[in-house]
Amino acid sequence: MNKTLAFILCIILSITVTACSDDEPKDKTELITMWVSAVTDTKFQWGDDNEKHPIECMLVKYSPDGRWEPMPFGTIYGFEYEKGVEYELSVRRTTLSNPPADGSTYTYSLERIISHKVITANTHGLDECIEIPAEGKVLDIDFTSNAPCEIARITGGMFGEVGLLELYDSGYDNGYSLRLNIPENTGMGRVRCLTLRFSNGDEKKVGIWQMPRQFSATEIFELPYAGSLGYMIGHDQSNFGRIRNITVVGAMNANDCYYLNRILNSHGYQGYDEKPEYTIDLSHSGFVAGNSSMYGDCDICNVDKEYLPTVFTNDVPAGVFTSNKYITQVELPEGIENINTSAFNSCIALTKINIPASCTEIGSHAFHSCASLEEVVFPYISEDIDLPHFQKIGQAAFWGIGRLKSFVLPESLKTVETTALSFYVDKLFSLTEKPPVWEIPGNAGYVLGPKPDGCTLYVPYGCSEAYKASEKWSKFKIEEMPEDWWKVIP
Repeated sequence: MNKTLAFILCIILSITVTACSDDEPKDKTELITMWVSAVTDTKFQWGDDNEKHPIECMLVKYSPDGRWEPMPFGTIYGFEYEKGVEYELSVRRTTLSNPPADGSTYTYSLERIISHKVITANTHGLDECIEIPAEGKVLDIDFTSNAPCEIARITGGMFGEVGLLELYDSGYDNGYSLRLNIPENTGMGRVRCLTLRFSNGDEKKVGIWQMPRQFSATEIFELPYAGSLGYMIGHDQSNFGRIRNITVVGAMNANDCYYLNRILNSHGYQGYDEKPEYTIDLSHSGFVAGNSSMYGDCDICNVDKEYLPTVFTNDVPAGVFTSNKYITQVELPEGIENINTSAFNSCIALTKINIPASCTEIGSHAFHSCASLEEVVFPYISEDIDLPHFQKIGQAAFWGIGRLKSFVLPESLKTVETTALSFYVDKLFSLTEKPPVWEIPGNAGYVLGPKPDGCTLYVPYGCSEAYKASEKWSKFKIEEMPEDWWKVIP
């Protein structure tokens, strides 16, 4: 009887224990489909109330029309995410019966990748611009991408061949290698623009930029395009510091002006106590609007706009050569319409400048404090040249310059602003039959212009009385020129 009772009690206990075990909660796993975006987003950790520490994460959704939700990288076990790739995944999602207090209710494990599509090709280790020294170089550049690629185009290299370029495709998983075999450069800086095309249609431009040869004291820069001077000269200050006589052929924009100033302000090569002197021949050049560099899309010679002068078509830019201590002579091209404000202000070594016949206005302070200026050349002093267009000299345009032997006011001149001609000159020639308007405030009898210290004002034949009747011009000693006036102007 005792054995029978004990057996019955064991059965009851076993049933009770089994029933209790079946009632405990269990983890639940299901197979779901997830979509992963090609782009990422950011989220903030719990407790980061000030949102100072954003964390990059994936974007996922659970139906084709669902809402994208952030998910930290590494959440799906066995899945390695790549930016720029859109995925459709089969995932085992487990709902935890007893999730951690500070963790997620779910865990994810990759079953398989149903499909993937490269939306944006990503490259790593491949810069926008690859710089090569003048002596040449052979090198391999390894980079990775989430899309197969090929060399679609090679452009540039207008200064000679840049060498062998080869792209080695080592497979989707291992990335690619770009092999460069660049020979020595015996000319100006040169560029090849390499376009890589990826399997999804994306393209990436890479500039291969080789530095120029060693420069000599006299150099001619023939610009194939506006914005190309920067890559022609490179950035080695000790190299272009050798240059003393500069000729620029071709249109220059603000970017070119910046690099021309880098040459003029370089100190890379002068000896001890040497005072470099530069001459600039722009007679076959000119200024055009724009500030971008050629191959700027490859990040070559880009310059922040705050360092660039403002350039207007056919104008010498405002302030373009301001305070340069080493310019001695400048030859401006025909076609220049304006010499803008402070273009040559405080160029203390400047001795000679020409005023093109096409110029209509010299802006205020254009040659202010050019203390060494001795010669202002006027090409329209000839019986054969077309009539000049010059109409106005701005305030203090020639204030504080050196003493000139002569200065010519063309027959087209209409206005001279106050202090525009505050300098000493031996002979002042005015070719206008009617005295120009000289805007001098205050005491009308006080001449602020060319000081009449031994200065003679020469006027057209038969016009002396008109000048003597002007309270602004009558302070000068006035003489009439002969009818063939061009013969008496130095």
